[in-house]
Amino acid sequence: MKMLLSAFILSITLCTAAPADPIEDANSYAVRIKSTVRYAFAEEEAGTSNGAGFLVDRAKGWILTNAHVAGYGTGDVQVSFKGHDYVTVQPTYVDPELDFAIVQIANEDIPPEATEAKLDCGGRSLNGLAVAAFGHPHGLTYSASRGIVSQVRYYNGVDWVQTDAAVNPGNSGGPLIELDTGDVVGINAMGLKDTEGLNFAVPSKPVCKILSLLKDGKDPSPPKLPISFAVNEAAEEYLIVAGSNSGDLPAGFILGDRVLKVGGFAVKTPTELKTLLRGKTGEALFVLKRGEKEIVVAVKTKPEKNLLDRQYVLADGALIAEDAYPERWDTERYYHVQSVRSGSYAERSGWQNYHLIMSIDGVRPTSLEQVNELLEGEDEKVIILRGWSSQDGKLYDYQEIEYWPYKVELKKAGE
Repeated sequence: MKMLLSAFILSITLCTAAPADPIEDANSYAVRIKSTVRYAFAEEEAGTSNGAGFLVDRAKGWILTNAHVAGYGTGDVQVSFKGHDYVTVQPTYVDPELDFAIVQIANEDIPPEATEAKLDCGGRSLNGLAVAAFGHPHGLTYSASRGIVSQVRYYNGVDWVQTDAAVNPGNSGGPLIELDTGDVVGINAMGLKDTEGLNFAVPSKPVCKILSLLKDGKDPSPPKLPISFAVNEAAEEYLIVAGSNSGDLPAGFILGDRVLKVGGFAVKTPTELKTLLRGKTGEALFVLKRGEKEIVVAVKTKPEKNLLDRQYVLADGALIAEDAYPERWDTERYYHVQSVRSGSYAERSGWQNYHLIMSIDGVRPTSLEQVNELLEGEDEKVIILRGWSSQDGKLYDYQEIEYWPYKVELKKAGE
């Protein structure tokens, strides 16, 4: 009789227990992120921003967010778990292709009640899934907006999870959560201006591969390909061979080839192609469609440079680095004034955003170490800069400035 009664009570308990709430669960792994960038690379803006992130590896202290939230290695980044103060964290990885970054928190700064988010690393279709974009929209902390996934869509050069769940300022970097399973299917990134229901998240699948490679001690950076692609939006073709980033096309390619497979796997977008090649070096076999034929071509690849390994020269508020445009860098190799801090001595001296350095005291620098060496010292420097022309029929304008250096430093991103 007692056994029957116990079984009956257990049955009632199981039937009445509240189901897990994915949105409530997110409170224990989501964080607020605050970053301040004083000196910016070309792909970011100086200033203070607020966003979101989420813990995925407690042992390593890894928190995922957007690159545009955490910055690209020159800023100060802090995070706070719900109910806890902000603590300083360190950038661990910033992706050069996807709007994705990892910051690392000291293990002792992780609250005991914090949990890890579970990423959806499978290859299933996300179309139609019910989701919630979790974050801190407009300062409304730890809140969610519900919607569905439209599809994983190629847009502006990379793949995105398109959703009608609202992604507002403060949501960036937070998890896009599937409501049925609680798994994270993307990292909220942006919503298109002056539209309704057009919002985007970084897909979790390539993020999963990046995390796996990092745990294995491998470089997870996307490959630096020797070819560039054209897109045909009407035909939904995104891997049409269009040219080379650094001269002639590699042997075996002709313009108009369609890439069908890489390493034996079908690919439809540059993101799918590059995700397959992350962590690999040497040759990869590309299957191309040329008319009615299929051609196999071997392509040599190597990883893109780690953004947190970048060196830069900081000259009184002007940040100078390799050209931010890889195709121009590969052919011209001039150093780039990627930003000039407003109100700085560099701005008053005539340095200008996005100009290229032609010469310093008549010398064309061939390394950042030489840029630093030429700018150091107490003597006046005569610098020739090149920028886009404001005149019809001209591509470039040139300016000469006179600069008396005060503080010039050779630095490294992430330090």
